[in-house]
Amino acid sequence: MNPRRYADDTQVPISRSRYELDELLRRWGAEGVQWTDDWANGKITLRFVWPRENQRYAARFDVRLPNPAEIRERLQTYGGTNTQREQRIRRELEGRGRAEMRLLVLWIKAALNAVAGGIVDAETVFLPFLEGRDGQTVAEVARPRLPALLGGSADRLLGDGR
Repeated sequence: MNPRRYADDTQVPISRSRYELDELLRRWGAEGVQWTDDWANGKITLRFVWPRENQRYAARFDVRLPNPAEIRERLQTYGGTNTQREQRIRRELEGRGRAEMRLLVLWIKAALNAVAGGIVDAETVFLPFLEGRDGQTVAEVARPRLPALLGGSADRLLGDGR
């Protein structure tokens, strides 16, 4: 039996989650939000830009959607008749992305609450998701270099910024 994932059974439509994120980021001070649906590759991308101390930061979140084969495989052990199983698979395919988008809403809301509460600054929270002009996030660049980063000085790895 597969463990239940948080928000798996949400009925909140993707459009409502997007609206919540748009409003949340607008109130926080983002200058703009961009959504890209890439159904062929199974992802939804959120980009937003916010100004901070004479700098404009762009952040990117890629939300991976479960592909139809993963859904079918996960539900193969679902009880009931073949007809009931197919109905459940159809419902999950129709709702593909709902749970993932709810999780993104909750994560960003929690991150912004932590920033507002002084627990952490926004740059630190969003650092892995900050996107450079080349389209790569800090995490995409840093992840392959983590062993070197953790094995030595960050200054040596990242340079002095000149």
